[in-house]
Amino acid sequence: MQRSRRKGGKKVLGQDISEPDLSRVEFHRHGLALMPDPTDRRPGVAFAVKGGQFEQDQRFCSCAISQTRTCNHLLELAEARKALHRNLNGRGLDEAFRASVWHRLASILVDGLGDDSRFGLDSVHVKSVFPSTNCNRCESDETGKNDSMIKVFSYKGEAALFYFSQGPDCSRLIERCEKTREDDTIPNRGTVLDRLALLTMTEGERIMSGRGGKTRRQVLEESFWYRLCYHCYREFGPTGCTFYPSVEHSTGSFTVTASISGTEDTDSQAGKPVFLMVIPRTKVRRLLDVFKDLIPNQHGLAIHPVPLKSIFEVTMNTELDLEIRPLIQVIQEGGEERFFEKEGLGRFLYEDLVYIKELGILAELEKPRGLERKFRAPKKMVLKKSQVPSFLDEFGEDLLKGAHLVDEKVRALKIFRQFDRLEIMPDALERDWCWLSVQYGYGNTSVSLIEILQAKKDGQRYIGTPEGWVDCRSPDLDGLDPILKGSAAGRLSAKSSTIRLSRMDLFRLQAAGTEPLGVTGDDERSNLLKKMLKMKPARPLPRLKGSTSTLRPYQERGVEWIRFLFENGFGGLLCDEMGLGKTHEVMSFMVYLREHEMVKSPFLVVCPTTVLSHWSNKIREHSPALKETVYHGGQRDFTEVLRQSDVIVTSYGILRKDIEKLEKVKFSLAVFDEVQSIKNPQTLAYWSARDIRAGIKLGLTGTPIENSLNELKAHLDLTVPGYLGDDEEFESRYIRPIEIDADDNRRKELIRLISPFTLRRRKETVLDDLPEKIEDIRVCSLSPDQVKLYRDAIASRGKNLLDTLKDEVEPIPYIHIFALLNLLKQICNHPAMVEGSIDEYEKYESGKWELFKQLIAESLDSGQKVVIYSQFLAMIQIVERYLQDLDVDFVTLTGKSVKRGQIISRFNNDPACRIYLGSLKAGGAGVDLVAASVVIHYDRWWNAAKEDQATDRVHRIGQRRGVQVFKLVTEGTLEEKISAIIEKKRDLMDSVIKENDPGILKTFSRKELIGLLAVPEG
Repeated sequence: MQRSRRKGGKKVLGQDISEPDLSRVEFHRHGLALMPDPTDRRPGVAFAVKGGQFEQDQRFCSCAISQTRTCNHLLELAEARKALHRNLNGRGLDEAFRASVWHRLASILVDGLGDDSRFGLDSVHVKSVFPSTNCNRCESDETGKNDSMIKVFSYKGEAALFYFSQGPDCSRLIERCEKTREDDTIPNRGTVLDRLALLTMTEGERIMSGRGGKTRRQVLEESFWYRLCYHCYREFGPTGCTFYPSVEHSTGSFTVTASISGTEDTDSQAGKPVFLMVIPRTKVRRLLDVFKDLIPNQHGLAIHPVPLKSIFEVTMNTELDLEIRPLIQVIQEGGEERFFEKEGLGRFLYEDLVYIKELGILAELEKPRGLERKFRAPKKMVLKKSQVPSFLDEFGEDLLKGAHLVDEKVRALKIFRQFDRLEIMPDALERDWCWLSVQYGYGNTSVSLIEILQAKKDGQRYIGTPEGWVDCRSPDLDGLDPILKGSAAGRLSAKSSTIRLSRMDLFRLQAAGTEPLGVTGDDERSNLLKKMLKMKPARPLPRLKGSTSTLRPYQERGVEWIRFLFENGFGGLLCDEMGLGKTHEVMSFMVYLREHEMVKSPFLVVCPTTVLSHWSNKIREHSPALKETVYHGGQRDFTEVLRQSDVIVTSYGILRKDIEKLEKVKFSLAVFDEVQSIKNPQTLAYWSARDIRAGIKLGLTGTPIENSLNELKAHLDLTVPGYLGDDEEFESRYIRPIEIDADDNRRKELIRLISPFTLRRRKETVLDDLPEKIEDIRVCSLSPDQVKLYRDAIASRGKNLLDTLKDEVEPIPYIHIFALLNLLKQICNHPAMVEGSIDEYEKYESGKWELFKQLIAESLDSGQKVVIYSQFLAMIQIVERYLQDLDVDFVTLTGKSVKRGQIISRFNNDPACRIYLGSLKAGGAGVDLVAASVVIHYDRWWNAAKEDQATDRVHRIGQRRGVQVFKLVTEGTLEEKISAIIEKKRDLMDSVIKENDPGILKTFSRKELIGLLAVPEG
């Protein structure tokens, strides 16, 4: 390109203009400049910058003549532009340069440069040995010898370029990389290029410059590598050089030598080196990829297909320290394996490429995995004995599975995370404490509980054994943390072989692992311990003279379980399904305490007001040896009741009001029936229950978890205080993992933890003689009257609620949603409920009402008694009017009813009384309705467990007929959706205590709530 200079000339505007010397042309983007001719007596630098869409072209010169007229310099520049245009077939210089290999090379070398590898023009150091060059940025070689070379160093002093050419291009390289000196009258090429860069800046670049920033393109163009590649393009053209890569064996430097290619014009110079460039290690792979078609495959430096793997040789020295040496494994064509020390190859590593000089190849390493990512540095490491288990824990699997060279002694080492046995030998069993030797077995070795707890206390993760290390943070051992935080923490001693644990700690220990506790020995202490772990009392249940009823086998098991709790100083939750006789089991235990334990202090039974008569009647009927008194009403006298009673029966309301009297008495047994009534620990009733003093506290419930595991925690805090730890620990360890993350391991651990203190049986598993219960969901449609009311309610009150629900940021307005949903449920029941016309209910049509009338007619015709539940008093009133019109005898039980016992007795014993009509809350506890064989749930409750509880008042012991249960649901409405949701959410208690339903509104998601407020079709 630089060799184009034609002789002769022509006249332009009366002046003689020679053919342009293109070696004097410099360019940057769309700007050109013509350097002065050395023979010119009035030199100047001519500039021409092509304007953009809205900008004019710029033409000016630095000479004095150009101030009055167009000078020869500008004319020469115009001729040079035309010549270049012809030479480049109509393309511009910048366009041709950007398409060349030189621009690609500059982009590779500059891309990604950070502060540690700066290569701006101001940061490099040029060292020249040309005596003819008067460059203030160059220094003569300190030896004084003429090496005919330019050396360029980075700001760190590292050699980056050796320029060998001795032609005029050498001087031009120096000039293009330097600034004009103060004593120069004409700017040099470097200054001219900087001026062109300013003239061709974009508007965006000017804005960024004003803010102290630069674009990626500017960073590229201001670098030394860009200026070098620009220089080579100007001097040797786009294809004037051939590139030869090589590796310096002494340093590992990767270099590329550019030599003049053989052409018609340069055959005499062919093969002559121009420069040698040191390529940064991070650029080698990209350079080889981009230049694979331009770089000859010299010295095997193309990426070789031989597979290479980074592996490690791991050995153990006499101090039991691990030595880890990085190796490179080479598998040759014949399958032969060779290993090379990676430390020795460190200087030949170029990120994922490595040069193996013994084989003369540059090959690609496989991508690093876990161990290789950890130890990228190619150096031998020594891990002290204390560091070995952490290393094996993180990388042991990779070492054993990979192609690593691992010493057999190292392979034999193990990290134990799961024990295979847990052995206990009792040393002494006292009333409150157990002195035990506890050993965790791992293969052929074992570790004591004392060692594990001490390690946890000291923050030590691993315990060494002859066969490896026990990981004290393994999931199998993290259940020991509550024991460590409890009373055991202060009783650790490395000198002792036994540890003192409370009975609670013993059951925590049993729950902490998946393996059962193995009690060694056959002496009396061992047998007692075995019985305790099986939750059995020391002796079988003796005959009870004071009870008139015979216990079923599962009821005897229930009494024995309560005795186990009593003997060990525990309380608990009796969670048998409704109708299995929890009351009978408790009464039998009371009789046992009086007859066989000679207990004299009184028993306390606390229950809902609606159940007071139930307890009183049952005690008189089945345990006449016990003197019972109902402590209730305005004329109650606690002193008199205490004097004459074995069993004091009272309500939660009286408990709350009279706690100051009740807490002064030490009861033998305190029973909290329907304990879910005080599931909220923030209430006075709950705290009053906790203030009661008793040898054993027993909670009775068919639904220990109605909505959340928090309720289970509250019940056990009442009956077994302190066993489940504080609320925060229980939340993090069980509630979030089980309810939110569905962690099955945590669920199983909680089952093991609470199983000694909860007893839950289902009717189908313990009663062979209980008749079948058939549940049937009957579906109906809305009448036209109901459709209009339903849509009007959604339109008037639902729009704003739906908008709020769809906004994830807004809190959910549960109170307003609940009010609207209750309105919609009433519309589904009967329009008369919302129109305020109970007495004129026949004026309105209801799809559910028609279905109900059909079911009632069929049931009465077949001679059966029917139980009807509704949660709305207005609906009960409508049914009452209908039954009166039919002249059907019935009874009604609601929260306002008095003489509950008489109402229930009449339904069960009077053949003429065919129907029991009641609210779900009033009829869901303390009621036996075995005379019925049909149950109709007119409307669905929010909680399926409540429905089941009410149904079980019919399907219980004493029932002789099969029970048909009808649940009425209006299709296309919220009732249908509620039915689906509560069935889906029936899992929590079943999975923990084998029964549950979380059906209250706050357990519904936003999506489910939005679905409940949908408008029915049709």
